[in-house]
Amino acid sequence: MIDYRGPKYIKLKSFELYGVQCKTAKELIVQEYDRDGNLWASRGMVLYRLKEGDTRFCRVAHVPSGSSFYWLYNFSIFRNFVNKPECVLVTVSGDNNLCAMSAGYIWHSQISNIDFTKTFELRHFGLGVGRGIFSNGINSVNDRQIYFGEYFRNSAKSDVRIFVSDDNGINWRVAYEFPAGRVRHIHSVQKDPFTGHLWVCCGDADGESLIASSQDDFKSIKEIGGGSQMWRTCQLVFTEDKIYWGGDTGSPDHSGVFCWNKNKETVSTICKIKGAILYGTLLNEGTVVFTTDREGFPNEEDQFTRLVIINPEGEFSTVKIGTWKHSKRGYRYSFAMLRTQRTQNNNSLCFSIINQREFSMGKLLIFEVSNLNKLANLSKRLKQT
Repeated sequence: MIDYRGPKYIKLKSFELYGVQCKTAKELIVQEYDRDGNLWASRGMVLYRLKEGDTRFCRVAHVPSGSSFYWLYNFSIFRNFVNKPECVLVTVSGDNNLCAMSAGYIWHSQISNIDFTKTFELRHFGLGVGRGIFSNGINSVNDRQIYFGEYFRNSAKSDVRIFVSDDNGINWRVAYEFPAGRVRHIHSVQKDPFTGHLWVCCGDADGESLIASSQDDFKSIKEIGGGSQMWRTCQLVFTEDKIYWGGDTGSPDHSGVFCWNKNKETVSTICKIKGAILYGTLLNEGTVVFTTDREGFPNEEDQFTRLVIINPEGEFSTVKIGTWKHSKRGYRYSFAMLRTQRTQNNNSLCFSIINQREFSMGKLLIFEVSNLNKLANLSKRLKQT
């Protein structure tokens, strides 16, 4: 019962990575920072919040799991058995509204009065079907609007939709529909905070991969590029004059970090990376961070996941984190990942370590910017020696 409800508090502890200080917490999957600078994370179906400046995560809510077998994900013994710590998605919008995805449903509640209501059933979710929404595919873009894109295997090459709620996740409607065969699924739906434009990223095959923007709430979209693996990505990182992304690809020719110049409308390569990139974020002093995964792509040079750190001057460095654990196909198989916060322009880098030998399941690390820079400089010195 304690496991089902989750502990009331999860304390932060000190941790060293290559001798550099950070904070850590056990089995927490990072979600996002809210507008007040509080960090949200989940353990199973339980949501936790780390208030800015605090030293412990506090239990806030328990997300329902419906009447299916997904109820078993409430228990750590089951999550460890199947090696699947990512159970819910949550985004926080204005007036303390919570919008969560669990077991194929969208749930809504308010932090001040936790009482989740089922508001939407995903069209595509479940075993053999897919996750329903990718972790970057749901976003609160202002005080009331929330968007999400459909993410599923889509072997039938059917239509793929972006949905929007104008009332914090209570009612939903179709914002945009890709016709059958145009894209496989949606990786991310995001807002550029500097221009206010909305963006969508899709994959996976060459003809299904694209990055596009909208200035009219997805009544229409404008592609900046597509048709090759260079445009296959899972998350965009926005600065005032540039947009960065990492290639979610196994192609050696198109793997790396790329940059779109907003003014010139040109694309350039920042660095080449061996392996796919799933996550990325911007820290508030200008550092851009991406993370590589391991999933058996031909462009992977080893079993290590890595941080890719790009400083405000454009210099990049990589830092090894952990090695792929359950890589054999079977019920415990999953990618080795470093899942970062969904939001950007935050004070700290937070990432959850998933399926790696050197770390317990879902170990969460938080790096202040200064210590992250120390980690990047250390990596450079080690390469030089």
